[in-house]
This record gives sequence, C-alpha cells and structure tokens, in this order.
Amino acid sequence: MQSESRALGLVYGAVFGSLFPLFHFAARSFARREAGHATADQIANAFMALRPKYLEAILGNTAQVLGLRATHPAVERTAREMVRQHARAWVDFFFYGQRPVEEALAQFASIEGADRLDAARAEGRGVILLTAHAGNYELGGVLLRARNLKVHAVYKPDRFEAVERLRESLRAQGGVVGIPVDGVGFSTLPLVKLLREGALVGMQGDRDFSLNGVPMPFFGREVPFPRGPWELAAMTGAPIITSFFFTDEDRRFHARFGEPIHIRGGRGERMAEIEAGMRAYVAGLETLIRQHPSQWYCFYPFWDDPAREKSQA
Repeated sequence: MQSESRALGLVYGAVFGSLFPLFHFAARSFARREAGHATADQIANAFMALRPKYLEAILGNTAQVLGLRATHPAVERTAREMVRQHARAWVDFFFYGQRPVEEALAQFASIEGADRLDAARAEGRGVILLTAHAGNYELGGVLLRARNLKVHAVYKPDRFEAVERLRESLRAQGGVVGIPVDGVGFSTLPLVKLLREGALVGMQGDRDFSLNGVPMPFFGREVPFPRGPWELAAMTGAPIITSFFFTDEDRRFHARFGEPIHIRGGRGERMAEIEAGMRAYVAGLETLIRQHPSQWYCFYPFWDDPAREKSQA
C-alpha cells in the first residue's frame, strides 16, 4: 500500500513500526487465535474508515470479480470482509509462526495434491511452487516444514521495514529462506542454481510488478500476469506446481497443490507452452477466488493499475 504523500508515509511508517512489533509480542500470549481476530477486525475497520482510497480500489476489484456494480451491497460486504480476512491472516501468521509446527498442522482440514509435489520433486530438477496473494500463503512454509522441506520464497519487500523484519523473522522460524527482489528486474542466476540443486522455489504469480507481463483473461477482462516464473521453468526444466491456500468458515486451513506443469518446448514452441501454462494457472486462481472472493488480497486497482498506465503513457 503506497501513499504519494511523504508526510503520510512517515506517519504510516511510525504507526506500523510500533504496531507490528506490539502485535507480534501480543500474539505470543493469545490463548486462542480468535482473540487476535477480534483485534484484527477492529484494526481493519479503522483502516477502511481512515483510508477510503484503498477501500475504493477494493470495491472496484470486487465488483469485477462478482460481476456486479461497485455500489451493490454484496460488493461492499465482500470488500470489507476481504480487509478483515487480510488482517486475520496476519494474526494467524504471527500466532502459528511462534508456536510448534504441530499446532498449525492441526488446523489444516485438507491437503490436496501432496503426492503431486512429491512426484515433481522426484524428477530432480527442483520445483517452482507458484502461489498468489490469496488465503494464508505464508503458512505454506509451515506446512512444508512439517514435511521436512525447505522453500526459498521470492518476494518483493514491504515498504515498511518493521513489517518486513517481522515477516522475515517468522519465515525463518518456519524454515523459509527469503529471496528479495525489487520488482524492476532481477538476476535469475541464484534461482537457477537453487533449482538445479533440487530446491523448492516459491513465487507469486498474480502481480506483474515488472510491467512486462502477458495479458490473460481474468474475470471477463484481460490483464497482464508475470511471465518470470514461466521463463524460469523454461530455462531450468523445473516443473511448476500451483499451490493455493485458503481458509474455510470455521477458520480451518486448506492447501491445494496442482498438477505439474512443464515448459519443455523448443525455442519456437516455448512461448505457446508458457501461455498455455499461464492460462491454466489463471483459470485455477479464478476458480479459487470465485469460491472465496474475500480471500484475494489486492489493495490497488488490479485491472487499471496506475503504475501500468503511467509506464504506457
């Protein structure tokens, strides 16, 4: 979440710099995570009241997802629930990130496709786990740690240093090795090396930070999705496994690993295979969001991203 105002940026930095360490400390003493959820709901409600610009963007995205006008009551209800779900996801990450892995594992009501991940790993080329900003993807590292697996997560650092320090600390506790990128472009050499060593590399596939993505149909409109993970798969031969996480009405976790996707074609066929793989990923993400529209976290106009429009001007 960005602000064009330097003054507001300083204020937010001070707020988050104080809030998140306190929230992190408090999570250690929550007897039940529901107590943290109640606090998270209050913070989410305050955020929506104080920052209507972001709520407006969320309403626009939700309207596109639901196929309704932005002023429809269902759109506003779902948009507000999304902000609360996002805040609760932070609570769960803090809560389980500081507890024995068995406690988090006990909250997984279903784990679908773990055998697909095992089969992909057995190929010996490493695996690219492609997820999205949906559900509680941070807990994926905890799930993998319970299976004695380590994942190297590629991520764009949060603009608030306090948030990033805590997230990196909790990832490390969960056996996740962070690989920060700047969103403008980054060397693939460390990732190529990791995959050739048989490592798991986790990447997000739903935000085109580099602004050179491939347009894909998504909820009735075309919008660019990043090609980086797919180019990496083509370069290394590593299979891509889509990995989606979501929470049910009882606040239980669910994990879903997809069928391995290979990009094996020659130079002339590679782009066609990449686009086919991307379409499969985007279709799977759309299905997940239709089922759980309040668990896709996007706080900027996804289809009409100002950054993309500015780069094309």
